[in-house]
Amino acid sequence: MIARKAFNLIADKKTLFVFGGSQGSEALNQCTSRMIEQLDNIQVLWQTGKHNFDKYKQFKSETVRIVPFINDMRSAYALTDLTFSRAGALTIAELTACGLPSILVPLPSAAADHQTHNAQSMTDTGAAELILEAELDPRLTANKISSLINNENVLNEMAYKSKSLGKPDATKVIVDYILKKVNA
Repeated sequence: MIARKAFNLIADKKTLFVFGGSQGSEALNQCTSRMIEQLDNIQVLWQTGKHNFDKYKQFKSETVRIVPFINDMRSAYALTDLTFSRAGALTIAELTACGLPSILVPLPSAAADHQTHNAQSMTDTGAAELILEAELDPRLTANKISSLINNENVLNEMAYKSKSLGKPDATKVIVDYILKKVNA
């Protein structure tokens, strides 16, 4: 698969994609660095953010790829079995359009706590698990990741529910609506 080659990952291993948006997330990075050795039998694609890359690049290994930023999110999503990420609106839109199961850690300082609301809606439908940043614990998070990623039935059900929430044609619907109003 082209995506796995782009990141030099193994084709038959489950893949966890860790990312905190384009800037990265220090909370996710710290948690990941403290749990990385507990993530047996899986590989990790970890986007640290440009400002955090040097701090975490030493965790690179045979099964861990660490990058400051990913331009080709399509390839990253294509090889992902489970994400560990923030819960911003764009991230949620992308995750649901791709039908990806997730563990979401909302940014606690987000305006109107929208990331918590986003993550909660994903959790309520069974598409994701939610962990509040204040409750991030590397050992418990590693256990949750391992439990999810190694249970094909649960992953498939979460992926199905995630995909059912996706609105890949949202832009077209909005543009059509605007054009209809302008031409009315």
